[in-house]
Amino acid sequence: MVYGCSKNNIGIYHHTVAGIAGFGPGPNSLISQLGHRAGGKFAYCLVHYSKQHARSKISFGASAVVFGRSTPLVSYYVSLEGISVENNTFPIMVGHEKIYTRIPFRSRVLLDTGATLSYLPTDLYQQLENALISVIKLVPIQYGIFKHCYKFYPNFPTLIFHFSRGAELVLTMRNTIVKDYGLWCLAIKSTNYQTITIGSLLQMDYMIGYDLENGNVSFMKTDCLNHS
Repeated sequence: MVYGCSKNNIGIYHHTVAGIAGFGPGPNSLISQLGHRAGGKFAYCLVHYSKQHARSKISFGASAVVFGRSTPLVSYYVSLEGISVENNTFPIMVGHEKIYTRIPFRSRVLLDTGATLSYLPTDLYQQLENALISVIKLVPIQYGIFKHCYKFYPNFPTLIFHFSRGAELVLTMRNTIVKDYGLWCLAIKSTNYQTITIGSLLQMDYMIGYDLENGNVSFMKTDCLNHS
């Protein structure tokens, strides 16, 4: 195995972080160097950030098969086709037992475990924020790095990220809201970039499996803390 060092790194890293493992398609990435031993498959399950002394898990090869719905993977991007916001006032059925208002669009998405928060292009973020305000009936405030916060525990709706071929991330407040200095803040921000980034908070308590040989990513809701 080849391991490297880097200089002039950009980003904020906790002092306990030893480095970042690469799982890209390049020949020097960890998954590429594992070769036939991994068969291009790896899966991870991120424990909720509140479990400070628990460890998340990653597996390779045959043990990395995820029995959930999959979506095509193209150059490490997946395709997001819509976001649903729970809403009983203006019901629009989108194939689920509950009722949602759906924000339709199509954009490429990067699943980034190295990013804590998630990022939507500015116009899409504004649509999401408007939908949230219409459901919660409260005007959010901005605090620090967060654009969307509440002074009181909000009645925050379930969000669903709809990927191509029917794969989904169903996200409750456990994923979408973080508490910071007594405020409850949305873990999603706006960005001027057109690529959507789904950070680690939105990926918590999901088993997410990559199959590079067949070009897909699978999602399965999982209790990552107690998953063996």
